Amino acid sequence: MVFKLLLLLGLASPAAAAENLLEHPYWNLPASTAAVTPASAGLVNGETLEYDIYWGLVYVGRAYLKIEQTVDISSRPALHIVSEARSGSFINNFYKVADRNDSWMDAATLQSYGYYKKVSEGKFFFNEWLVFDAAAKRYYGRKMNKKRQVTEVEGPLEGAVNDVLSGLYRLRAMQIPQGSRVELDVNTKRNWRLTIKSGKSEKISTPYGKKKCMLFEPMAGEEGIFVAKAGKRMLVWITEDELKVPMMLKAEIFIGSVTAKLVRRTISPGPYKFR
Repeated sequence: MVFKLLLLLGLASPAAAAENLLEHPYWNLPASTAAVTPASAGLVNGETLEYDIYWGLVYVGRAYLKIEQTVDISSRPALHIVSEARSGSFINNFYKVADRNDSWMDAATLQSYGYYKKVSEGKFFFNEWLVFDAAAKRYYGRKMNKKRQVTEVEGPLEGAVNDVLSGLYRLRAMQIPQGSRVELDVNTKRNWRLTIKSGKSEKISTPYGKKKCMLFEPMAGEEGIFVAKAGKRMLVWITEDELKVPMMLKAEIFIGSVTAKLVRRTISPGPYKFR
């Protein structure tokens, strides 16, 4: 569903330390000095997409997607993408949400080098990170449960993969005709293929404006900010202009649906600050 949209050189994230969270090895990589040609007009450093989230007509929180910076991984420039979602003050009284997802995506091939995920929703908590070593055909990482018990994870890779967050950005860079399907190799502690179906073209209105968009629907059930639960639908409307901005996301939940509507798009350096 939409809510479900460091450790390098011994340096730790103060926020992670305070919350007793896992720390990803890529969190403290220095910014790349390499010149990067964006694979799409929207894939630029500092692009921040801000969303208001609704359950039916009720405002329940805010989320954002941002390309924080470009870093070097294995001597190649990679985009560090961050997504966070937080519940509003009213919802916090009975179901507080504070989720974060990170992804490191090769700026040229758009494959993922790894991801970080923290899901904190009500009484549910889960924290994990993975690194994808495509050259060695393996992935490895750690996961933490609600009791803060940490488990090492590893397994084989068949080749280059995406995580669910980088998969959304890769979709923005692809040319997909209406009515067709594409498949992405994805890993979320297991290897699987995500089929995405393109649907009709329609005009979508949000606080960002009224734009002509193409409808996309992931056709597989798996956890993540971009993929619906098994038996539930996830819909994404992406603008048909050169920016290919995710204008609206809608996910079915156990009762009704949750919708994220784009409020603004900005280009700004530095970390995002919740408004």
